Amino acid sequence: MPTLVLRKFTDPDFLSTVDQSCLQAFLRPWSVYLAAHGLKLDRSWKSADWDALKQCLIDPNENAPHDLIDALYYIHETSTDEDMDALLFAAAARGISIRSDLMTSPADVTIQVWVADPEMVRERHAQNVAFRQKNFLYYGGLHAGAASLPIVEGHVRSDIERSLDDWFDQHNRGRGCRAFFFPRKERLWILIRHGLPTRREAKHLDNGSSDIEVYRPQQHDVLIYDQGTDELGVHAGTQGERKLYLLTLGRLLFGDEDYFPPADKFTLQPLVDHGAQSLLCEDIPGIERIRLVEYRRSWGGAYQDIEIRKGSDIFGSLAARSRTLVNSGRLSSATFKVKFADSSKERSVTIRPPCVAKYERNEDSEAIDLWLTRRGFVLEQEGDADDQTPHPLVASAG
Repeated sequence: MPTLVLRKFTDPDFLSTVDQSCLQAFLRPWSVYLAAHGLKLDRSWKSADWDALKQCLIDPNENAPHDLIDALYYIHETSTDEDMDALLFAAAARGISIRSDLMTSPADVTIQVWVADPEMVRERHAQNVAFRQKNFLYYGGLHAGAASLPIVEGHVRSDIERSLDDWFDQHNRGRGCRAFFFPRKERLWILIRHGLPTRREAKHLDNGSSDIEVYRPQQHDVLIYDQGTDELGVHAGTQGERKLYLLTLGRLLFGDEDYFPPADKFTLQPLVDHGAQSLLCEDIPGIERIRLVEYRRSWGGAYQDIEIRKGSDIFGSLAARSRTLVNSGRLSSATFKVKFADSSKERSVTIRPPCVAKYERNEDSEAIDLWLTRRGFVLEQEGDADDQTPHPLVASAG
């Protein structure tokens, strides 16, 4: 039984937003399958034709072409206004002519680009997935400070994919992974698309019988390298995959597979040592105020107790009762509300030692990282520069 990567196309009404001539040009490779369902290309479709198309795509049988469903998945996921601008720019850079006028919708552009070069749409989709990720484990590089942004040329990307494939194949994830690289200012975003271990599921057939579907799910892992701090943030499914990325990217991008040694990055001890003064942010451009709104404390022991405290301003509440945050147990997580100068609405930031930082917006990370470093929430690594130590605003706090 073949191994497949299964996707579902779950928004049939999306097809109605696509220009009919663009849609029919896209569907031409599957004309035989569509004709078997009473759909003929190169004619003006009526309402019944659109309904038949939607039905055979939203509820495909076992003979449905999986590459058609796969293509529609990518097109549907990559048809925003911003996607249109990016795809038009990329198409022009590659000399691909795309019809675009006042009547052209984002979906029209995406479907035309797919017909010309499907990999352009897949790459744009990978970029969207990468930039949506907000939860990372951080690992410091050997420079422990500013470093050069690696340049990823074609052969380097191929070497990375081959090296990753060897591990994925040995660990029952198959081959054929793809690596995408997106430089943005001082950061390099990396998306690794790969398979997961094979799954088997029972499926229902139209004749009332059942069968077994064997397929390989697909996974998107996201990494982000920060040139200014020489750190690699990793979002991956397993510890083995995280270690794989640290070793592989260290070796092929930085010349040393031990370039990113696994080490703790964050501590919440400043909340205990300095209280509300650890939230000072007058010296952080773009941040107006910070409140501690939740923390979790692990007590360990035979009962493995966990204390969770929430409030609109925990330090304000403690001060009103002449209390402080006690130095007992282990602070395992803290959530802050941050008021940024560019927004009237506060946004959340969560820190979970040893390595997890979660932001509502990726754009917030630069200012938050500076605050965390200056207030002592970032552990000093061997070789850190003097300006990475806690800032005097907190160092003098009683």
